[in-house]
Amino acid sequence: MTGFSAIKKAIIDSLSDDLLEPKYRATLAPDDPPETGHCAVASEAFYHIAGGREAGYMPVVCGYAAQKSGEMVFDKKGRQQAEQNGARRETHWWIRGPKDGARGKGAIFDITVKQYPQAFPYENGHNTGFMQPQQKPSRRAQIVIDRVTEKLGKEKLAEFRRVNIEKFRKALAHMPQPRRKQPRP
Repeated sequence: MTGFSAIKKAIIDSLSDDLLEPKYRATLAPDDPPETGHCAVASEAFYHIAGGREAGYMPVVCGYAAQKSGEMVFDKKGRQQAEQNGARRETHWWIRGPKDGARGKGAIFDITVKQYPQAFPYENGHNTGFMQPQQKPSRRAQIVIDRVTEKLGKEKLAEFRRVNIEKFRKALAHMPQPRRKQPRP
């Protein structure tokens, strides 16, 4: 069965400058890792490949101010002050897996972490959703998914997704159910 590391590599290999928003494309340096600026589309592609909500996965986003020195400011008041002094407003996206039947409480799946020179402070992120209310991939994420499917094969990706969904359903079935109030006679 195909695992996360193979899917991560295939996603990174599927990223291209045409998938970047113009503001990120304009700030790329020649020595930047290939995943730079692609966190949202890469995370969204992985989310759908892995089984999404049905498999217990959760998108996570973190806003910060990127100062010219490279320092990142995360607290709201500090971000506002940094932005007033010329820092760029940025976000970083990743996916959290399920744990013990709880959606988004498990492992961190960060496809584009290598764009950061130091460990990313994941504790600053918050659970969110993608901008596609119908729970389907965006146009850009679908392009990445199609490229990954071509590299790894439709059957392998379907098996990865199926196993994730099945594991989550089994974990949900073993969770204690909340007690309901019994009607009084």
